[in-house]
Amino acid sequence: MSHAWYQGAVFYHIYTFSLADAPFYNEYGETQHRLSMIAKWIPHIKSLGCDAVLFSPALKSKSHGYDVTDYREIDNRIGTNEDFTRLVEDFHENGIRVVLDSVFNHCGRDFFAFEELKNGNREYAGWFSGVDFGRQSPMGDQFVYDTWSGYWELVKFNLKNDAVKSYLLGAARFWIEQYGIDGMRLDSANVMDFDFMRGLRSVCTGIKPDFWLMGEVVSGDYTRWVQPGLLHSVTSYMLFKALYSSHNNNNLFELAHTVSSAAPQNGLPLFAFADNHDQPRIASNVTDKNSLKTIYTLMYTLPGIPSIYYGSEWGIEGVKQGGSDAALRPYIDIDNPPVKIPELPSYLAKLAQIRRSSNALKLGGYRQIYLEYHRPYVFEREYGGEKIAVAVNIGGNNESISLASYSPDGLADLLTGEVFTASQLSDIPLLPHSGRILAPQNPR
Repeated sequence: MSHAWYQGAVFYHIYTFSLADAPFYNEYGETQHRLSMIAKWIPHIKSLGCDAVLFSPALKSKSHGYDVTDYREIDNRIGTNEDFTRLVEDFHENGIRVVLDSVFNHCGRDFFAFEELKNGNREYAGWFSGVDFGRQSPMGDQFVYDTWSGYWELVKFNLKNDAVKSYLLGAARFWIEQYGIDGMRLDSANVMDFDFMRGLRSVCTGIKPDFWLMGEVVSGDYTRWVQPGLLHSVTSYMLFKALYSSHNNNNLFELAHTVSSAAPQNGLPLFAFADNHDQPRIASNVTDKNSLKTIYTLMYTLPGIPSIYYGSEWGIEGVKQGGSDAALRPYIDIDNPPVKIPELPSYLAKLAQIRRSSNALKLGGYRQIYLEYHRPYVFEREYGGEKIAVAVNIGGNNESISLASYSPDGLADLLTGEVFTASQLSDIPLLPHSGRILAPQNPR
Protein backbone atom coordinates (compact mmCIF):
# COMPACT_ATOMS: atom_id res chain seq x y z
CA MET A 1 0.00 0.00 0.00
CA SER A 2 1.42 3.39 -0.97
CA HIS A 3 1.75 6.25 1.48
CA ALA A 4 2.74 9.92 1.39
CA TRP A 5 6.49 10.54 1.31
CA TYR A 6 6.48 12.47 4.58
CA GLN A 7 4.97 9.58 6.54
CA GLY A 8 8.12 7.57 5.98
CA ALA A 9 10.63 10.42 6.01
CA VAL A 10 13.60 10.93 8.30
CA PHE A 11 14.47 14.63 8.50
CA TYR A 12 17.75 16.47 8.87
CA HIS A 13 17.18 19.92 10.37
CA ILE A 14 19.60 22.70 9.41
CA TYR A 15 19.89 26.21 10.79
CA THR A 16 20.74 27.74 7.44
CA PHE A 17 22.55 30.94 8.37
CA SER A 18 24.86 29.22 10.83
CA LEU A 19 25.72 26.31 8.57
CA ALA A 20 26.55 28.81 5.81
CA ASP A 21 28.75 30.73 8.29
CA ALA A 22 26.82 33.94 7.60
CA PRO A 23 27.07 37.09 9.74
CA PHE A 24 24.24 37.49 12.24
CA TYR A 25 23.16 40.98 11.15
CA ASN A 26 22.30 41.84 7.59
CA GLU A 27 23.60 45.19 6.35
CA TYR A 28 21.92 44.49 2.98
CA GLY A 29 25.26 44.77 1.25
CA GLU A 30 26.96 42.63 -1.36
CA THR A 31 25.52 39.16 -1.91
CA GLN A 32 27.59 36.30 -0.50
CA HIS A 33 27.38 32.94 -2.26
CA ARG A 34 27.51 30.52 0.67
CA LEU A 35 24.87 27.90 -0.16
CA SER A 36 27.50 25.68 -1.74
CA MET A 37 28.78 25.13 1.81
CA ILE A 38 25.50 23.42 2.61
CA ALA A 39 25.61 21.31 -0.55
CA LYS A 40 28.81 19.76 0.82
CA TRP A 41 26.70 18.19 3.58
CA ILE A 42 24.60 16.09 1.23
CA PRO A 43 26.77 12.91 1.35
CA HIS A 44 26.78 13.05 5.15
CA ILE A 45 23.02 13.60 5.32
CA LYS A 46 22.49 10.60 3.02
CA SER A 47 24.84 8.48 5.12
CA LEU A 48 22.56 9.05 8.12
CA GLY A 49 19.62 7.69 6.15
CA CYS A 50 17.84 11.05 6.04
CA ASP A 51 15.68 11.64 3.00
CA ALA A 52 14.30 15.11 3.80
CA VAL A 53 15.93 18.33 4.94
CA LEU A 54 14.34 21.19 6.87
CA PHE A 55 15.97 24.57 6.29
CA SER A 56 15.34 26.94 9.14
CA PRO A 57 14.67 30.31 7.54
CA ALA A 58 16.60 31.21 4.41
CA LEU A 59 14.65 34.23 3.17
CA LYS A 60 15.99 37.77 3.32
CA SER A 61 15.86 39.17 6.84
CA LYS A 62 17.63 41.54 9.19
CA SER A 63 19.02 38.97 11.63
CA HIS A 64 17.98 35.44 12.63
CA GLY A 65 15.63 34.82 9.70
CA TYR A 66 12.31 35.11 11.53
CA ASP A 67 12.23 38.87 10.87
CA VAL A 68 11.67 38.52 7.13
CA THR A 69 12.34 41.48 4.85
CA ASP A 70 11.43 39.95 1.48
CA TYR A 71 9.28 36.84 1.00
CA ARG A 72 10.51 36.13 -2.53
CA GLU A 73 14.24 36.47 -2.09
CA ILE A 74 16.92 34.27 -0.54
CA ASP A 75 18.94 36.17 2.05
CA ASN A 76 21.85 38.03 0.49
CA ARG A 77 24.14 36.83 3.31
CA ILE A 78 23.94 33.29 1.93
CA GLY A 79 23.17 33.53 -1.78
CA THR A 80 20.73 34.27 -4.56
CA ASN A 81 17.54 32.63 -5.73
CA GLU A 82 19.59 31.04 -8.50
CA ASP A 83 21.98 29.59 -5.90
CA PHE A 84 18.96 28.17 -4.07
CA THR A 85 17.68 26.62 -7.30
CA ARG A 86 20.94 24.71 -7.66
CA LEU A 87 20.86 23.64 -4.01
CA VAL A 88 17.31 22.26 -4.27
CA GLU A 89 18.28 20.43 -7.46
CA ASP A 90 21.32 18.92 -5.69
CA PHE A 91 19.16 17.64 -2.85
CA HIS A 92 16.48 16.32 -5.19
CA GLU A 93 19.07 14.54 -7.34
CA ASN A 94 20.18 12.76 -4.17
CA GLY A 95 16.65 11.70 -3.23
CA ILE A 96 16.25 14.28 -0.47
CA ARG A 97 13.09 16.39 -0.16
CA VAL A 98 13.39 20.09 0.74
CA VAL A 99 11.21 21.83 3.32
CA LEU A 100 11.46 25.57 4.07
CA ASP A 101 10.83 27.21 7.42
CA SER A 102 8.18 29.81 6.55
CA VAL A 103 7.27 32.83 8.65
CA PHE A 104 3.73 33.90 7.86
CA ASN A 105 2.63 35.00 11.32
CA HIS A 106 4.89 38.06 11.44
CA CYS A 107 7.58 39.94 9.54
CA GLY A 108 10.55 42.15 10.26
CA ARG A 109 10.45 45.92 10.59
CA ASP A 110 12.28 46.24 7.25
CA PHE A 111 9.46 44.54 5.33
CA PHE A 112 8.22 46.90 2.63
CA ALA A 113 4.65 47.29 3.93
CA PHE A 114 5.85 48.13 7.43
CA GLU A 115 8.39 50.58 5.98
CA GLU A 116 5.48 52.27 4.22
CA LEU A 117 3.57 52.46 7.49
CA LYS A 118 6.57 53.88 9.33
CA ASN A 119 6.85 56.52 6.60
CA GLY A 120 3.29 57.63 7.22
CA ASN A 121 1.38 55.65 4.59
CA ARG A 122 -1.65 54.61 6.63
CA GLU A 123 -3.04 52.57 3.73
CA TYR A 124 -0.82 49.76 5.05
CA ALA A 125 -2.18 49.89 8.61
CA GLY A 126 -4.59 47.08 7.76
CA TRP A 127 -1.70 44.77 6.90
CA PHE A 128 -0.77 44.48 10.55
CA SER A 129 -2.57 43.44 13.71
CA GLY A 130 -3.43 45.89 16.45
CA VAL A 131 -2.20 49.11 14.84
CA ASP A 132 -3.08 52.04 17.10
CA PHE A 133 -2.04 55.59 16.19
CA GLY A 134 -2.93 56.85 19.63
CA ARG A 135 0.27 55.60 21.24
CA GLN A 136 3.98 55.51 20.48
CA SER A 137 5.93 52.25 20.27
CA PRO A 138 9.19 51.58 22.17
CA MET A 139 10.88 51.63 18.76
CA GLY A 140 9.98 55.28 18.24
CA ASP A 141 7.05 54.72 15.86
CA GLN A 142 4.08 57.05 16.08
CA PHE A 143 1.84 54.03 16.58
CA VAL A 144 1.84 50.65 18.30
CA TYR A 145 1.16 47.22 16.85
CA ASP A 146 0.84 43.59 17.86
CA THR A 147 4.04 41.55 17.98
CA TRP A 148 5.13 37.97 18.31
CA SER A 149 5.56 37.32 22.03
CA GLY A 150 6.34 40.95 22.86
CA TYR A 151 9.30 41.31 20.50
CA TRP A 152 8.86 44.66 18.75
CA GLU A 153 11.22 43.54 15.95
CA LEU A 154 8.60 40.94 14.94
CA VAL A 155 5.49 42.65 13.59
CA LYS A 156 2.35 40.52 13.59
CA PHE A 157 0.43 40.33 10.31
CA ASN A 158 -3.33 40.75 10.08
CA LEU A 159 -3.94 37.42 8.34
CA LYS A 160 -7.57 38.27 7.70
CA ASN A 161 -6.56 41.17 5.43
CA ASP A 162 -7.11 40.29 1.77
CA ALA A 163 -3.95 42.07 0.58
CA VAL A 164 -1.84 40.24 3.16
CA LYS A 165 -3.35 36.88 2.27
CA SER A 166 -2.79 37.53 -1.43
CA TYR A 167 0.84 38.52 -0.82
CA LEU A 168 1.74 35.60 1.45
CA LEU A 169 -0.14 32.93 -0.51
CA GLY A 170 1.50 34.28 -3.64
CA ALA A 171 4.89 33.88 -1.99
CA ALA A 172 4.08 30.27 -1.09
CA ARG A 173 3.02 29.62 -4.68
CA PHE A 174 6.28 31.23 -5.88
CA TRP A 175 8.57 28.88 -3.94
CA ILE A 176 6.62 25.80 -4.94
CA GLU A 177 6.20 26.59 -8.63
CA GLN A 178 9.57 28.21 -9.28
CA TYR A 179 11.85 26.21 -6.97
CA GLY A 180 10.07 22.92 -6.39
CA ILE A 181 10.17 22.86 -2.60
CA ASP A 182 8.34 19.91 -1.05
CA GLY A 183 6.96 21.37 2.16
CA MET A 184 6.91 24.18 4.68
CA ARG A 185 7.30 24.45 8.43
CA LEU A 186 4.97 27.18 9.65
CA ASP A 187 6.68 29.18 12.35
CA SER A 188 4.39 30.11 15.28
CA ALA A 189 1.50 28.08 13.90
CA ASN A 190 0.02 27.91 17.40
CA VAL A 191 -0.91 31.60 17.18
CA MET A 192 -1.77 31.78 13.47
CA ASP A 193 -5.21 32.34 12.00
CA PHE A 194 -6.85 28.99 11.17
CA ASP A 195 -8.63 30.32 8.08
CA PHE A 196 -5.31 31.49 6.68
CA MET A 197 -3.77 28.06 7.26
CA ARG A 198 -6.71 26.42 5.50
CA GLY A 199 -6.20 28.73 2.54
CA LEU A 200 -2.49 27.94 2.53
CA ARG A 201 -3.20 24.21 2.54
CA SER A 202 -5.57 24.62 -0.41
CA VAL A 203 -3.05 26.63 -2.43
CA CYS A 204 -0.06 24.37 -1.70
CA THR A 205 -1.71 21.02 -2.30
CA GLY A 206 -3.53 22.46 -5.29
CA ILE A 207 -0.12 23.02 -6.90
CA LYS A 208 1.60 19.93 -5.49
CA PRO A 209 -0.76 17.27 -4.08
CA ASP A 210 1.93 15.68 -1.88
CA PHE A 211 3.10 19.02 -0.45
CA TRP A 212 3.66 18.83 3.33
CA LEU A 213 2.63 21.49 5.85
CA MET A 214 3.99 21.19 9.39
CA GLY A 215 3.31 23.75 12.10
CA GLU A 216 5.30 24.85 15.11
CA VAL A 217 2.94 24.19 18.01
CA VAL A 218 4.53 24.31 21.44
CA SER A 219 1.48 23.21 23.41
CA GLY A 220 -2.19 22.45 23.00
CA ASP A 221 -4.45 19.79 21.54
CA TYR A 222 -2.58 18.75 18.40
CA THR A 223 -5.77 17.56 16.74
CA ARG A 224 -6.84 21.21 16.40
CA TRP A 225 -4.11 21.64 13.77
CA VAL A 226 -3.59 18.16 12.34
CA GLN A 227 -6.74 17.44 10.41
CA PRO A 228 -7.98 17.24 6.81
CA GLY A 229 -7.81 20.60 5.08
CA LEU A 230 -5.45 22.09 7.67
CA LEU A 231 -1.92 20.90 8.58
CA HIS A 232 -0.39 17.49 8.00
CA SER A 233 1.75 17.60 11.14
CA VAL A 234 2.95 19.72 14.07
CA THR A 235 6.03 19.75 16.27
CA SER A 236 5.72 17.18 19.05
CA TYR A 237 6.96 19.24 21.98
CA MET A 238 5.21 16.88 24.38
CA LEU A 239 7.32 13.98 23.13
CA PHE A 240 10.48 16.13 23.15
CA LYS A 241 10.04 16.91 26.84
CA ALA A 242 9.09 13.37 27.79
CA LEU A 243 12.04 11.80 26.01
CA TYR A 244 14.75 13.51 28.01
CA SER A 245 12.94 13.93 31.34
CA SER A 246 11.87 10.27 31.42
CA HIS A 247 15.48 9.27 30.90
CA ASN A 248 16.82 11.70 33.49
CA ASN A 249 14.37 10.30 36.06
CA ASN A 250 14.63 6.67 34.91
CA ASN A 251 10.86 6.70 34.74
CA LEU A 252 9.24 5.93 31.40
CA PHE A 253 5.70 6.35 32.73
CA GLU A 254 5.88 10.00 31.66
CA LEU A 255 6.82 8.99 28.14
CA ALA A 256 4.15 6.29 27.90
CA HIS A 257 1.50 8.72 29.13
CA THR A 258 2.68 11.33 26.62
CA VAL A 259 2.44 8.88 23.73
CA SER A 260 -1.15 8.10 24.66
CA SER A 261 -1.99 11.80 25.07
CA ALA A 262 -0.09 13.26 22.12
CA ALA A 263 -0.94 10.51 19.68
CA PRO A 264 -4.64 9.71 20.01
CA GLN A 265 -6.22 7.18 17.71
CA ASN A 266 -2.94 5.25 17.83
CA GLY A 267 -0.80 7.98 16.40
CA LEU A 268 -0.82 11.35 14.72
CA PRO A 269 2.01 11.97 12.22
CA LEU A 270 3.75 14.41 14.56
CA PHE A 271 7.20 15.88 13.88
CA ALA A 272 9.49 14.29 16.48
CA PHE A 273 12.77 15.79 17.66
CA ALA A 274 15.25 15.46 20.49
CA ASP A 275 16.49 19.06 20.08
CA ASN A 276 16.23 21.96 17.65
CA HIS A 277 17.36 25.54 17.02
CA ASP A 278 15.35 26.80 20.02
CA GLN A 279 16.10 24.07 22.58
CA PRO A 280 19.24 22.77 24.30
CA ARG A 281 21.18 20.07 22.52
CA ILE A 282 20.02 16.67 23.67
CA ALA A 283 23.56 15.83 24.84
CA SER A 284 23.27 18.79 27.22
CA ASN A 285 19.72 17.96 28.27
CA VAL A 286 20.45 14.45 29.55
CA THR A 287 22.26 13.66 32.77
CA ASP A 288 23.81 10.52 31.27
CA LYS A 289 24.97 10.52 27.66
CA ASN A 290 24.37 6.75 27.57
CA SER A 291 20.73 7.82 27.22
CA LEU A 292 21.22 9.13 23.69
CA LYS A 293 20.89 5.78 21.93
CA THR A 294 17.66 4.83 23.67
CA ILE A 295 16.23 8.32 23.15
CA TYR A 296 16.82 8.05 19.41
CA THR A 297 15.61 4.43 19.38
CA LEU A 298 12.31 5.60 20.84
CA MET A 299 12.08 8.61 18.53
CA TYR A 300 12.53 6.42 15.45
CA THR A 301 10.11 3.69 16.55
CA LEU A 302 7.25 5.52 18.30
CA PRO A 303 4.51 7.12 16.17
CA GLY A 304 5.82 10.23 14.44
CA ILE A 305 8.27 11.59 11.89
CA PRO A 306 11.83 11.61 13.31
CA SER A 307 14.37 14.36 12.76
CA ILE A 308 18.02 15.00 13.59
CA TYR A 309 19.20 18.52 14.37
CA TYR A 310 22.49 19.13 12.60
CA GLY A 311 25.50 18.23 14.70
CA SER A 312 23.60 16.27 17.32
CA GLU A 313 24.43 13.05 15.47
CA TRP A 314 27.94 13.54 16.91
CA GLY A 315 26.70 14.22 20.44
CA ILE A 316 27.68 17.89 20.52
CA GLU A 317 26.45 20.03 23.40
CA GLY A 318 24.88 23.49 23.51
CA VAL A 319 22.66 25.56 25.77
CA LYS A 320 21.36 29.11 25.65
CA GLN A 321 23.72 31.61 27.19
CA GLY A 322 22.50 34.96 28.48
CA GLY A 323 19.33 34.68 26.42
CA SER A 324 21.27 34.08 23.21
CA ASP A 325 20.58 31.09 20.97
CA ALA A 326 24.02 31.26 19.34
CA ALA A 327 25.35 28.20 21.19
CA LEU A 328 22.41 26.19 19.82
CA ARG A 329 23.17 27.24 16.25
CA PRO A 330 26.93 26.91 15.68
CA TYR A 331 28.83 26.83 12.44
CA ILE A 332 30.16 23.34 11.80
CA ASP A 333 32.82 22.50 9.23
CA ILE A 334 31.69 19.26 7.60
CA ASP A 335 35.31 18.47 6.76
CA ASN A 336 36.26 18.66 10.43
CA PRO A 337 33.14 17.97 12.52
CA PRO A 338 33.23 18.11 16.36
CA VAL A 339 32.74 14.39 16.97
CA LYS A 340 31.95 13.62 20.62
CA ILE A 341 30.29 10.19 20.25
CA PRO A 342 31.88 8.48 17.22
CA GLU A 343 29.50 5.51 17.11
CA LEU A 344 26.28 7.54 17.16
CA PRO A 345 26.02 8.39 13.41
CA SER A 346 26.16 4.73 12.36
CA TYR A 347 23.56 3.87 15.00
CA LEU A 348 21.23 6.54 13.64
CA ALA A 349 21.80 5.26 10.12
CA LYS A 350 20.82 1.77 11.28
CA LEU A 351 17.64 3.11 12.87
CA ALA A 352 16.77 4.92 9.65
CA GLN A 353 17.36 1.77 7.60
CA ILE A 354 15.14 -0.30 9.91
CA ARG A 355 12.39 2.30 9.86
CA ARG A 356 12.52 2.63 6.09
CA SER A 357 12.02 -1.11 5.65
CA SER A 358 9.06 -1.34 8.02
CA ASN A 359 5.56 -0.06 7.30
CA ALA A 360 4.68 -0.92 10.89
CA LEU A 361 7.18 1.65 12.18
CA LYS A 362 6.24 4.27 9.61
CA LEU A 363 2.49 3.90 9.61
CA GLY A 364 1.45 1.47 12.31
CA GLY A 365 -0.72 1.75 15.35
CA TYR A 366 0.78 1.76 18.84
CA ARG A 367 0.07 -0.67 21.68
CA GLN A 368 1.81 -0.71 25.04
CA ILE A 369 2.88 -4.23 26.02
CA TYR A 370 4.78 -3.75 29.27
CA LEU A 371 5.72 -0.90 31.59
CA GLU A 372 6.89 -0.98 35.17
CA TYR A 373 8.75 1.55 37.28
CA HIS A 374 12.54 1.36 36.71
CA ARG A 375 12.04 -1.54 34.34
CA PRO A 376 12.07 -1.86 30.53
CA TYR A 377 9.36 -0.33 28.39
CA VAL A 378 7.92 -2.59 25.67
CA PHE A 379 5.45 -1.61 22.97
CA GLU A 380 4.21 -2.84 19.62
CA ARG A 381 3.72 -1.19 16.26
CA GLU A 382 1.46 -3.00 13.80
CA TYR A 383 0.35 -2.29 10.26
CA GLY A 384 -1.22 -4.52 7.65
CA GLY A 385 -0.31 -7.69 9.50
CA GLU A 386 3.31 -6.63 10.13
CA LYS A 387 4.22 -6.49 13.82
CA ILE A 388 7.30 -4.96 15.45
CA ALA A 389 8.00 -5.14 19.18
CA VAL A 390 10.30 -2.47 20.63
CA ALA A 391 11.93 -2.71 24.04
CA VAL A 392 14.19 -0.20 25.80
CA ASN A 393 16.13 -0.41 29.02
CA ILE A 394 17.09 3.11 30.10
CA GLY A 395 18.59 2.02 33.42
CA GLY A 396 22.10 0.97 34.36
CA ASN A 397 21.34 -2.68 35.19
CA ASN A 398 20.97 -5.79 33.05
CA GLU A 399 17.32 -6.62 32.46
CA SER A 400 15.27 -9.18 30.61
CA ILE A 401 11.87 -9.12 29.00
CA SER A 402 9.33 -11.80 28.23
CA LEU A 403 7.51 -11.97 24.93
CA ALA A 404 6.43 -15.57 25.33
CA SER A 405 4.04 -16.70 22.60
CA TYR A 406 4.52 -13.39 20.75
CA SER A 407 5.72 -15.25 17.68
CA PRO A 408 5.62 -19.03 17.17
CA ASP A 409 8.76 -18.87 15.03
CA GLY A 410 10.78 -16.60 17.32
CA LEU A 411 12.00 -13.03 16.98
CA ALA A 412 14.94 -11.36 15.25
CA ASP A 413 16.52 -8.20 16.66
CA LEU A 414 16.80 -5.86 13.68
CA LEU A 415 19.43 -3.80 15.49
CA THR A 416 21.88 -6.56 16.36
CA GLY A 417 20.93 -9.46 14.11
CA GLU A 418 20.37 -11.75 17.10
CA VAL A 419 17.67 -14.39 16.76
CA PHE A 420 15.57 -15.68 19.64
CA THR A 421 13.69 -18.93 19.18
CA ALA A 422 10.18 -19.38 20.52
CA SER A 423 11.59 -21.16 23.58
CA GLN A 424 13.85 -18.17 24.33
CA LEU A 425 11.17 -15.49 24.22
CA SER A 426 10.45 -15.68 27.94
CA ASP A 427 13.93 -14.43 28.79
CA ILE A 428 15.27 -11.95 26.23
CA PRO A 429 18.25 -10.10 27.72
CA LEU A 430 18.41 -6.34 27.58
CA LEU A 431 21.70 -4.62 28.39
CA PRO A 432 21.86 -1.29 30.25
CA HIS A 433 21.00 1.76 28.13
CA SER A 434 19.98 -0.34 25.16
CA GLY A 435 17.06 -1.15 22.97
CA ARG A 436 15.80 -3.98 20.81
CA ILE A 437 13.64 -3.79 17.69
CA LEU A 438 12.14 -7.25 17.36
CA ALA A 439 10.43 -8.67 14.28
CA PRO A 440 8.78 -12.09 14.07
CA GLN A 441 10.76 -14.72 12.21
CA ASN A 442 9.02 -15.97 9.08
CA PRO A 443 5.93 -13.80 9.67
CA ARG A 444 2.76 -15.25 8.19
